Amino acid sequence: MTHLETSHLIRRLQLLQSRLCEMASDIGSLTDPEIVAVSEEADRLIIQLQRLRKDEAEYRKMGNVCNVTILSASQSTEEIGQQSRTLLVKHS
Repeated sequence: MTHLETSHLIRRLQLLQSRLCEMASDIGSLTDPEIVAVSEEADRLIIQLQRLRKDEAEYRKMGNVCNVTILSASQSTEEIGQQSRTLLVKHS
């Protein structure tokens, strides 16, 4: 999921939270079926955002661990090592 999609979900959640506040003020009962339905929708969005953030964190962690450079036939291990700090893999 892209940053734009995440931002869209956050905006939807903010709108639902505002709606819940207005509904609770108007209706006066947090157990009203309409309020419960909106609250459940907000819960689903929160869970979706938490999963996205967890997936993004795991992806970033993997990206930091798995930097691999494949050597071309014309480059030595030393040349590649001087260009960047990466794990070097040479196929024989």
